[in-house]
Amino acid sequence: MNIKPDCITCLMNQTLKVSKLLGLDDNKSKTLLDHTAQLLIDHDLNHTPPQIAKSIYSMISEITGEADPVALAKEHATKLALEVNTDFVHTIQEAIKLATIGNVIDFGAQNQLDLNATIQSHFHRSFGIDDLADFEQELKEAKELVFIGDNVGEHIFDKLLIEMIKKSYNVDVYYFVRGKPIINDVTVKEAQILKNCAHIIDTGVATPGYDLKEANAESKAIFDRADIVLAKGMGNFESLYLEADRPVYFLFIVKCNVVAQAIGKEVQELIFKRG
Repeated sequence: MNIKPDCITCLMNQTLKVSKLLGLDDNKSKTLLDHTAQLLIDHDLNHTPPQIAKSIYSMISEITGEADPVALAKEHATKLALEVNTDFVHTIQEAIKLATIGNVIDFGAQNQLDLNATIQSHFHRSFGIDDLADFEQELKEAKELVFIGDNVGEHIFDKLLIEMIKKSYNVDVYYFVRGKPIINDVTVKEAQILKNCAHIIDTGVATPGYDLKEANAESKAIFDRADIVLAKGMGNFESLYLEADRPVYFLFIVKCNVVAQAIGKEVQELIFKRG
């Protein structure tokens, strides 16, 4: 899904948020914003938001010397997610709902939503698009499932969902992560908490979304052969929607008008879409 004018302000805002997170002074913050503006000028509307974000965060790391500039936010998000009492989750359907709500943990989103408040307001809300029945039908015959992770923090709820699935279905799960730190996306480092329920796969991708052009050979082979692919978050939706040559289930909460318009739904709606 290619960038829209609305995405430009979102990406500028991300740079400002990183500057504040790192405690940079005004001069260094302006330097990052100036470079971000130039990168946005250099990229036309034929690029996806994750592709441009990759360039921006690479620039931020180069100028600040911080290989993982959002590390503090990732630590906070993991702590927040681990504090959630999930005893109320008893079924795969409920685990899917909680995993979707967990997608509010997103440093890159322009509209920030509170995790606990969203659990309270959305857990009993219906999905705006609900292809759960198709997903469960495919699970009955599936031998391999690819789960493309998104943000650190929500990966705690991904773990719960994977464990629920494996209790009921005889399926191998491959959990895809980014090849290097980008925004607050999950990498091999943070994904170790899932190693007992899934095969952790470093995709080699440096964009905040599974970009097929960047994917390494191992992850691409698994992606192509797996019976089911489940992609979490808007970054994976922006990277794969109308791009993948195979069916993909997209699971996310709508956090911006651009994605809302693309799927004909409203901001804050829960989405489980087979695309």
